Amino acid sequence: MALWSEQKPAEDFYRVLAPDGTLVNEPPGLEEGELRELYRTMKLTKRFEDKALKLQRAGEVSIISRCRGEEATPLGAAAALEPGDWCLPLYRQRSGLVYWNVPLERQLVGLMGAEPETIDEHLPDDLEEPDVNFSPIYVPLGSNLPNTVGSALADKLNGRDTVSLTFVGDGSTSEGDFHEALNFAGVFDVPAVFVCQNNQWAISVPAHRQTASETFAQKGDAYGIPNERVDGNDIFAVYEKAKEAVDRARNGGGPTFIECVTYRIVEHNTADEPSVYRDEEQREYWLERDPIDRFEAYLLEEGVIDADTIDAMEDAIDERIDEAVEIARDVPTSSPELMFENHLRGTSWKERHQRAELQRELDGKNPFVDWTGEGFE
Repeated sequence: MALWSEQKPAEDFYRVLAPDGTLVNEPPGLEEGELRELYRTMKLTKRFEDKALKLQRAGEVSIISRCRGEEATPLGAAAALEPGDWCLPLYRQRSGLVYWNVPLERQLVGLMGAEPETIDEHLPDDLEEPDVNFSPIYVPLGSNLPNTVGSALADKLNGRDTVSLTFVGDGSTSEGDFHEALNFAGVFDVPAVFVCQNNQWAISVPAHRQTASETFAQKGDAYGIPNERVDGNDIFAVYEKAKEAVDRARNGGGPTFIECVTYRIVEHNTADEPSVYRDEEQREYWLERDPIDRFEAYLLEEGVIDADTIDAMEDAIDERIDEAVEIARDVPTSSPELMFENHLRGTSWKERHQRAELQRELDGKNPFVDWTGEGFE
């Protein structure tokens, strides 16, 4: 188990809201309605993922990766975008999707195993569509980094003023895609924003084992890219620096790399057990810096919300989530054989072998007992 002293990051980053919700810098000029929407988004994200976890435990969802305790980073970054921009998320940026109204139903049916191409056939026609363009959720580490550079370069070459924004985990900065993408972005000065969601862990590997650099933000220096390091649990700090980066990109100033220092207080995903590689003291330290609690404390102090507002908001959120679950349950799951589609040109022995394995399992047989039978030749 890693030493806690090696996991406690230096708080040498930009911050607006202290952990207790008091101001240490001037907040961005957001209207009260915008503040309430940011707060509602974080609350909805948390309660939606709590519900999805229950569905996973009940066998209705196969696996889920939650952004619990990290809600401010994807939300603040995505909120800085404008309609028509591009966002290329990974699997832990749900608050950004929620903010731009990616339907909860569509998010749920994907987790439940429905084929993306047929989802809309079974969902209501009146579902709201997001104004920001979202790519499909990517799981392969680092894949969306060069995709984002390509998106941004295409917009630049075509004279469009749209911005492309993506996320990368602290662990994924060890992938070659990270360095290739940032190098290309810096050389060609593309309108892109890269957000490192540094939650201290790449599954069980701590951040200090990913890099010997003092910070992840400084990696932008190697590629001539302006960079920032912010408190990733401070919605104001993330939004402010992301907005500066988005505006810079839109106005021809090129890319920006932002490190958001946060913490994954829950499991990597529902197949993980974090207690075997970290201790409870770390989690308690970060719970005291929870992004929802600190933002709520600020809003209550400023009179933007009150206890009645919170109660009414939570009731409406729960009703919306329950509605989404019921709709998602009516969408039929897709054939598992679709996993083999669009991977290779033609077929291979390995694919035929795997198809036969799957068919034996679907037929209720042990897929591993006969390695020479039909379909395995």
